[in-house]
Amino acid sequence: MSQELVTYIVLGSKERLKGLKLPTSDKDERYLFADFSRGISKEKTLDELIAKSDGTLIVLLPPSAIPNKKAKNALKKIAMLDLSAWGWFRFKEKKDFLENIKRFSTTIRNIPKLEQGIFFSKRLYFSVGGIGYFGIDPFKEIAKRFYSRIDPQNPLPALIIRTRNLKIF
Repeated sequence: MSQELVTYIVLGSKERLKGLKLPTSDKDERYLFADFSRGISKEKTLDELIAKSDGTLIVLLPPSAIPNKKAKNALKKIAMLDLSAWGWFRFKEKKDFLENIKRFSTTIRNIPKLEQGIFFSKRLYFSVGGIGYFGIDPFKEIAKRFYSRIDPQNPLPALIIRTRNLKIF
């Protein structure tokens, strides 16, 4: 059995991911690119990556974003418990009006935005039938599916964003 606990999947098209460098993987975590330009649907691409991953906890990240050390440690602890769990990361504290609207929307609707990322146990993902429709608001459908089973964890600390361009296409 693999010791890998957490699999981080960076979302994006081949063009968007081309200039990015993945952080180094270690025995507890692994980083993968989800190349959405292979001619296969985004949903099928994610299903295949998640099925082949060895981690018990999956984290979907926007391009150029990584969790901080505190969040990584929390994710490893969640993975070691090996229970069904899901959640997302907080927004970075900013004084930007648009960001405040997104933060308010996430708080009211309890559906994470792409730039927040989302994490979930592999078992829970397949028990709800996968990602569902991956559209303009990619985590909307999967959040609804997860809510049908369990409530989310408290949000983890905000992701470290390396660039302002978080578009995946």
